[in-house]
Amino acid sequence: MTERRARRSAAWAALAAWATAVLSAAPMLALAAGPPLLIHYNERPPQHYTRHGVAQGPAIDKVSGALVAAGIAYELRSTPAKQQLVILKANSQPACMLAWVGLPGRERSGKLSAPVYDERRLWCTLSVPDETMQRLNAALIK
Repeated sequence: MTERRARRSAAWAALAAWATAVLSAAPMLALAAGPPLLIHYNERPPQHYTRHGVAQGPAIDKVSGALVAAGIAYELRSTPAKQQLVILKANSQPACMLAWVGLPGRERSGKLSAPVYDERRLWCTLSVPDETMQRLNAALIK
């Protein structure tokens, strides 16, 4: 009888561990189902640049780390600054532009993140959900 209880207890523990893993992964699964947040950056070595088709630099590392920590699916795209302004103005989808200074009045056109480096921030379209911005800012501040 003791062996039977031990097996049953182990089975319940395994089930509880599985349920915990599934429930904690549920937000990520839901997130993965939607489109990733587009992060546009321009070529500004050494902070952010493309090498052999891969985004690199300390600003890329910091933003990528914050997005992962915040559980936000993302995609990096090298985009000229003028095209970033067109994307921001169109506000057709959630997207962020890397390395913009938070000048007065910019918050009318988009949402500014916590600083990434120097005084440069992510300038995001108004269609980026507030909850996403809060999680991103919390991760950038850490």
